[in-house]
Amino acid sequence: MGEMHHFPEGTAQFRMVHKLKQLKRAIRGWVKTRPRTSLADKEAELRDIQVALQADIMNGELAATEKTLIEEVSTMRLQEEISAAQRAKCTWLKDGDRCTKFFYDVIRTRQHRNSIPRLLNAEGRLVGDPVEIQEEAVRFYTDLYQQTDYTSTFPALVTKRLVTRHGNSLLLAPVRMEEVEDIVMKANPNKAPGPDGFSSGFFKRHWGVLKAPVLTAVQEFFVSGKLLKEMNHTFLTLVPKKEGATSLADFRPIACCNFLYKIITHLMCRRMEVIMQGLVSRNQAAFIKGRSIAEHSLLAHEMVREFSKPGGMKACVKLDLRKAYDTVNRDFLCHLMLAMGFDERGVERVRECICSPTFSVLIQGTSHGYFRSNRGLRQGDPLSPYLFTLVMEYFTCLMDMAVHSKRIVPLFRLVSPVVSHLIYADDLLVLLQPTMRGMRALSDIMEEFGRLSGLQLNRKKSRVYFSSRCTQQEERAFALGVDRGELPVKYLGVPLTVNYAREQDYHSLVDFAQRRVEGWQAAGLSFGGRIELVRSVIAGITMFWFQSIQIHTATIRKVEAICADFIWRGGMHAISWDQLCRPREEGGVGLRTLHAVRKAACVKMAWRFIKGGSLWADWMANRYLRRNNFWACRIDNNFSVTFKAILRCRPVLQTAICRNMKDGTTTDLWLDPWMGSRSLLEILGVS
Repeated sequence: MGEMHHFPEGTAQFRMVHKLKQLKRAIRGWVKTRPRTSLADKEAELRDIQVALQADIMNGELAATEKTLIEEVSTMRLQEEISAAQRAKCTWLKDGDRCTKFFYDVIRTRQHRNSIPRLLNAEGRLVGDPVEIQEEAVRFYTDLYQQTDYTSTFPALVTKRLVTRHGNSLLLAPVRMEEVEDIVMKANPNKAPGPDGFSSGFFKRHWGVLKAPVLTAVQEFFVSGKLLKEMNHTFLTLVPKKEGATSLADFRPIACCNFLYKIITHLMCRRMEVIMQGLVSRNQAAFIKGRSIAEHSLLAHEMVREFSKPGGMKACVKLDLRKAYDTVNRDFLCHLMLAMGFDERGVERVRECICSPTFSVLIQGTSHGYFRSNRGLRQGDPLSPYLFTLVMEYFTCLMDMAVHSKRIVPLFRLVSPVVSHLIYADDLLVLLQPTMRGMRALSDIMEEFGRLSGLQLNRKKSRVYFSSRCTQQEERAFALGVDRGELPVKYLGVPLTVNYAREQDYHSLVDFAQRRVEGWQAAGLSFGGRIELVRSVIAGITMFWFQSIQIHTATIRKVEAICADFIWRGGMHAISWDQLCRPREEGGVGLRTLHAVRKAACVKMAWRFIKGGSLWADWMANRYLRRNNFWACRIDNNFSVTFKAILRCRPVLQTAICRNMKDGTTTDLWLDPWMGSRSLLEILGVS
């Protein structure tokens, strides 16, 4: 770290970047000149010493050498495993023996999946020459980020919520060392570095030396609003969206930004986080603290369930945005932020962050090209999710104005809150009564939204789904400008169905679990490693499904059978699944049965409901409870399967919660459990 003590002239950002360049140059020189000893050579040396020690067992010098070599071999093995785990992006293995072989299998699989052996060029011809692939990738993303066929003049925008004076004061507050240090210490050290080559782990490890120049560079940006060009250079890593992708449209460009830049944007995000919940409508769930993707999925299922009931025509429209992040109109974003009440100084900081980057494209691990951009947000920039959420908020404003003017009629006009649409990042679901006027109004909204924001509707991938009693479906779909689809359809990762989901609707979960275990190389994992993989990966997948939809018992048994076969490598099961799922002290390995996971997810869902405050909880309460008390409500056949499951969780909830009365306005004196775990009526023995 001695290179960090040179003091070049220039701005604080320039000095910091220059020091990192000097250090990088010194590290490269050290790597080239240092003596290299492979693990295999060191292990061979250890074996030779051990053979010699067996012949001369009383030789103290040989014994000391053996001890030293054992420590060195152990350290080198650990370093190799850590390096392989970082490259394999495996963060879930904690138990079992060393899994280096497994990591290398994962690395090879990832390299094969992410490699680009051939591409379709602009003429539609398949090319396999590495130089042609590199040139085509640079050309494609240069064109994508430098198009100018969108408007630069905007009308006066009307938004529902404004940033308060207190909110702006938080955004513009001076940068403190504690803020910067907390960001560095909480960063994932295994994240890929940016073009400068220094990961967050490097900054965390050497924070004692780096903190002063880093703080000065960050503070300089917040004072001047100017960002050094080198700090904002970005590598685009291309991740295929599907197996065997050959078109660049089927790759997702993930931005690898310098960690020094990420410190700045993480700091801006932390300050924005405080105001985003009050600024963004509850129709949006992504990236906002306290909001849940599962609740959005549950609400969509509740509303689409009404398609099977008589009375009126119903429709839901699943809208797909073409290259959503990559096509955002930055001028519109800044104009919108000013309309929302953001201070001009804060908006200019955002503009500097999103308008100053330069790009190179990574192909097979090497960078190619160098170009600027005039539109889009980077996937991988910590600031992008919040900014994209603000852009999508304008869609909500347009929808609300259409509902208020009765051009669009929501499915449930009499259930408060009125829900006309749901947004999760770039997933849009519009729920409406499909009048011809409403379909044309929605088409006009998408045209207006696309013209201003740059986010264009992908009409080929968008679909409209009608209830069975809806007439003239083709004409209504034509008025909207998208094709008609058939339910069930996948929404936010789970099937969206009209009636109660059937077992075949869960095939995607079973198939996904089967594909995952087939992709894992069981031979490279110890028994403990396979247990840990099942615990962390399979359980995580199923927990999301359980929180989003009610799953059949038969499906649970199939997934558990897949897990058990993977643990025992497809052979005879030495211990039953139920025995494996017992606590360690009872002879098991601490896994949880998926029935227990389902029950826990259901109780968590019930807890979120009684807490209230979310769009889903408030809608469900007004739809099913109305004026009834949650604790006294009887299960009705007209209730959805989700709400029935919530009500059946009441005995478990009563043993674990107690209501805080506060001023008593939201507490029922007789029915709510505000005196311990039972209501006053139960304590008095009144039925």
